[in-house]
Amino acid sequence: MNFKFIFATLIIAPLALTACSKQEKAPASEQTTAATDAAMVTPEQQAVIDTIDKPVLDEKNTDVSAEKANAATDLATPATEVEASKAQ
Repeated sequence: MNFKFIFATLIIAPLALTACSKQEKAPASEQTTAATDAAMVTPEQQAVIDTIDKPVLDEKNTDVSAEKANAATDLATPATEVEASKAQ
């Protein structure tokens, strides 16, 4: 009986302490500052950001081989047995 009580206490105590802890909320001034910073980006700055964000694809990019990239796709799984027999 003591073991079950201690075990239950060890399980429930962290949950209760977490649920009852003080919640930190961001001040309203921080939320408005982030919104105004995004609005202050000029079109020229956005164009530079867009060019930096684009990945460079060249012949050294070997993530996927050309055979796999250009291979024909497999047929989708047929919904019925009739479609399965037609596909074969």
